[in-house]
Amino acid sequence: MRKPAVASAAMAMKAVRDVRAEGGMRAPLRLCGTTAPLEELRKALLAAPETDASAVDVFAARRLRPEDAEPLGRAAVVVYGAQVVASLDDATRADLEVVGRAGRPLLAVLEGVDLPDEALLEAARVPGIHPTSVLPSKQGRFPLRKAMRLLAERSGGAGPGLAARLPAFRPYVVQRLIESASRRNGLVATAVWIPGADLPILTAVQLRLVLQIGACHGVELSPDRAVELVGVLGAGFGLRTVARELLDLVPVAGWAVKGGVAYGGTRAPGPGRRRVLRARRPGRSDQGARDRRAAAPRGRRLAFAA
Repeated sequence: MRKPAVASAAMAMKAVRDVRAEGGMRAPLRLCGTTAPLEELRKALLAAPETDASAVDVFAARRLRPEDAEPLGRAAVVVYGAQVVASLDDATRADLEVVGRAGRPLLAVLEGVDLPDEALLEAARVPGIHPTSVLPSKQGRFPLRKAMRLLAERSGGAGPGLAARLPAFRPYVVQRLIESASRRNGLVATAVWIPGADLPILTAVQLRLVLQIGACHGVELSPDRAVELVGVLGAGFGLRTVARELLDLVPVAGWAVKGGVAYGGTRAPGPGRRRVLRARRPGRSDQGARDRRAAAPRGRRLAFAA
């Protein structure tokens, strides 16, 4: 058992370094184009207490120019807004070409009196614009939650840093991280057939997930965190035992059992660690965190320990 413990510490240290490097990104969300379609999103991002307003930058509330591609290229995510009728007008197409040249993750909100389906298809044909980056919006009915979810998806590695500065955005980033890690581990478990060979990969993903959730809450990532995360490896061994026992009962569909256990085992600790790390945010006392943990039901405390 000594060797797995050393391996877990090494994995944890590497995860700390990787997530800390990602957290060093201080690039903002950069809003551009027509401001009206983006106003509800901007207000929602800045609504919560302890918000760092510099994380949302209204860069160019106008038609874009070719030279705007360079500063847009320094954004964590470019958020573009435009009002369209049915098809894509030449001015909006020119704006999207500038945004596409910036080469950054993008959320493009196209607002119309009715949902501008034709404009969406035309926008997706602009070089540098991916179809999943374009969000239709009906005038007066902005899809705020969908926009937040898409923004979290588009933020990628910059997501935890943005979430730490924008508390209103944080739940969407955390949820995206949990779902992404759970899917990844579910796929790994179904693809690896040698018993135990998938354990280092599953554990590494779980370690990274816990650290990323911590980064979303502004928790300092230091080598000391690596020691705390060794318990995650123990949970991984326990889940593997469950999977092996289930394989004896379901030999034919064993790959599905493995995938389900890995998916659930990665997803389950997420909400518990989210609550613990929220309590450990700078400005919250350790005693307060202990009080909240002591008040939690026993089942929930077990989730905290995972």
